[in-house]
Amino acid sequence: MDQLAKSVYEFWMRSGVTSVRFPVLPEKLDMETQGKNESFDITAYGEITVIQKPGAKTFSFSAFFPKHQGPYCEFKMTKTPAQLRSQIETWMNQMYPVHFIVTGAGINTMVSIESFKVYEKAGEIGDLYFDLTLKSFKFTVVNKIKIKKKQPVKKTTRPNTLAKARTHKVKSGDTLWAISKKYYGNHNDWRKIWNKNKTMMIKRDKKNVKQPGHWIYPGQTLIIP
Repeated sequence: MDQLAKSVYEFWMRSGVTSVRFPVLPEKLDMETQGKNESFDITAYGEITVIQKPGAKTFSFSAFFPKHQGPYCEFKMTKTPAQLRSQIETWMNQMYPVHFIVTGAGINTMVSIESFKVYEKAGEIGDLYFDLTLKSFKFTVVNKIKIKKKQPVKKTTRPNTLAKARTHKVKSGDTLWAISKKYYGNHNDWRKIWNKNKTMMIKRDKKNVKQPGHWIYPGQTLIIP
């Protein structure tokens, strides 16, 4: 601890590796929590108050940055009043929260710099007096909603069964029985071939009055279902 230290309290502002320790303690630290309670006037019941969660806490205090070391300083100063003022104004202009710490008072919180008023007093050349107001700050996490793109509906085309069907070109000596044996492994399924091709076979064999369509001829193309 510094030999000049006189108090258990230390006032700090810090952002990353940059910090400001206030060399002179303020006479008082005002802390105020704004309430968000709402009152409604209901004829039947009178005034009703709805209690809400409290708002952000505000810290405000006044002190000064001395130009010269004095008995009122809490530690041996290494920065000038202009440097201390410039650092706080830089944080304020960056619009980013900083740590506010008061040792001995249990205060260690993120704050935004709401106002920083600096002025001089007559006869105290070089000393910078200030009024500082800070407000507690909480980082807000915004959840991203991923919107799924609607998948285009795939058009299904009806399969062309005719294009995929097997065919057999009739040769001399062919019979439906023999063709059935070739494609199905047995003779008994010959009627499948006949049913699939009967329209064409009857048209081709229309002169056969007694058994139209019961004959096949070389050169015919039969569909094998």
